[in-house]
Amino acid sequence: MGMKGKQTKRAVSLLLCLTLLVSMLALAVSVRAADVDSSAATGADTYYLWGENSNSPNFSGTTPTGTFTYDSSKGYYYYDLKGSSGDYCFVVSKISNSANSAVKTPAVQKIASAGSYYLSSGNYHGFNCIHLWNPSGDTIRISFASESAGLTAVKAGSEAATQAPTTAPKPTTPSPTQGGGTTPTTPQPTQSGGDTGKSYIYCENEAGWSAVYAYMWNSESDKNHEWPGVKMTNIGGNIWRYEFTKNYAKIIFNVGSNQTQTGDMNFPGAGYIYNNKTNEWSIYDTSPLQVASFATDLEAPQYNGVGITLSAEAEGEGTVYYKFSVTKGSTTTVLSDFSTANKALWTPQTAGTYTLTYDFKDAKGNTNKRTKEYVIEDGSSVVAPYIKVVTPNSGDIKNNSNVQIKVTAGGGNTGTNLLFYKYTIKNPSGTIVNVPYYTRNTSYTFKPTALGLHTLTINVQGSDNKTIERSYLFNSVGAVTPTTPPETQPPVQPTQAPPTPTQAPEPTQASPAPTQAPTDAAAPVRYGDADSNGSVNIVDAAVIQRFMVGVEMTKVCNERNADVDGDGNVTIRDVLIIQRYLVGLIDKFPAEA
Repeated sequence: MGMKGKQTKRAVSLLLCLTLLVSMLALAVSVRAADVDSSAATGADTYYLWGENSNSPNFSGTTPTGTFTYDSSKGYYYYDLKGSSGDYCFVVSKISNSANSAVKTPAVQKIASAGSYYLSSGNYHGFNCIHLWNPSGDTIRISFASESAGLTAVKAGSEAATQAPTTAPKPTTPSPTQGGGTTPTTPQPTQSGGDTGKSYIYCENEAGWSAVYAYMWNSESDKNHEWPGVKMTNIGGNIWRYEFTKNYAKIIFNVGSNQTQTGDMNFPGAGYIYNNKTNEWSIYDTSPLQVASFATDLEAPQYNGVGITLSAEAEGEGTVYYKFSVTKGSTTTVLSDFSTANKALWTPQTAGTYTLTYDFKDAKGNTNKRTKEYVIEDGSSVVAPYIKVVTPNSGDIKNNSNVQIKVTAGGGNTGTNLLFYKYTIKNPSGTIVNVPYYTRNTSYTFKPTALGLHTLTINVQGSDNKTIERSYLFNSVGAVTPTTPPETQPPVQPTQAPPTPTQAPEPTQASPAPTQAPTDAAAPVRYGDADSNGSVNIVDAAVIQRFMVGVEMTKVCNERNADVDGDGNVTIRDVLIIQRYLVGLIDKFPAEA
């Protein structure tokens, strides 16, 4: 093709891009339609999509927003939603000539979740449509195998997007909104570029140096080599590698002289790579199980008693399983063992420095790990108020039904030592729907009267007028169903059958009668009643949390009652299920099903 032809093609491409951009801005939801030319293979049904902002969907037009593409090689339909963040309603339908008919008869009414995205079907502002939550604004792929299969939502281009979806699980709780996400500054690599047993440091020569040298030292007499150090080995592309045999405190990368070099840098350890153009360190991870993120919703330091959410994202071969644990001294507490749940709540009760550990494993057995240090301070004498736990702090709530919010706060140790609370509710249109005022009440009940996202802002004020403020999102829906329990990793089958137990010998005499009636074993199970007082309330959730972290209690935790998910263990998941039960999101526990 000649230069003129290439320029013409580029001009046409640019015109198409500009046209697409204008179309996106004209829509309430930024959706990119799939190319119509590849929309449906012979023999496949054609599905159309309309998309609107969920706060006020009207689907007033008669032209679909886009057309689903049918992938005949994989047997499913897909649509890539690009650059949309927040909440949207959309309709999937075989009907192309009437938006009003389409919203009444959407073709796919299943729901699905993946990562920080989820889809749920329901009635929004009078329209029978599907609700999309995409808070991070990622490009996601919506797909389904057939009209009877549930929609799935995955990051576009990910491994999961190439697999035909199956029946989808119920939506999970949206990403936590309390506080800001934190990116650890000192993560520990779990491998050194795929070379087990060797210690490597890497440099990404994006600056285009003719060669890369590594000069490492502890002191003038303790260094890896005389200046300019040791020439690194190019292992392909822009990546240069150097194997070191002992640890050093400092490092300089240079071109082989002092004419082009970095400054004196702290050496982060084996398995890290330095970009000589952006001047940034990162983990050089060649594992097939790639860690995309690992974070906490609140930045350290925090105070004891504060609920902190650990979250992670990873992509591997097949399903990825997550495990969260915390270590203080020689004691390690597992917050959530390997499962598909990618979040776990941690409520530390004692001050100190903790190590948070995020373990990853995929269906093919690939593993990875990340750790970060987290400091907890003693809040017993803190003057400024701070929020410890808000229950619930996000998720689906039922429209026209009461929702009770409970707040635990600390600080305020000055003057009268009293704390005051103010609750402000905004409906999906942003209008304040209550009369906010300061009160001593640590709980607040409100009833949503509109479908969509509601914002709850909580202010806690001390007697010296110092105030902390945090906001939380709740999605008001027509009906709430319990979330599907996270998929746990299938147990490894034993290599051989366990030995058959021998028959127990007959007792030589009858056992003496018990001096008192048995307690747990004979008593009926009352799921949720962890403190065995005959009722289920927020105290039971607190009893379980304290039991998990080993805090001494006057009320003993009844583990049989506390295991509300029926998995044989008392974990943070049981706490979350009790919280959902108390606010009416579910009417019975999974163990009762």
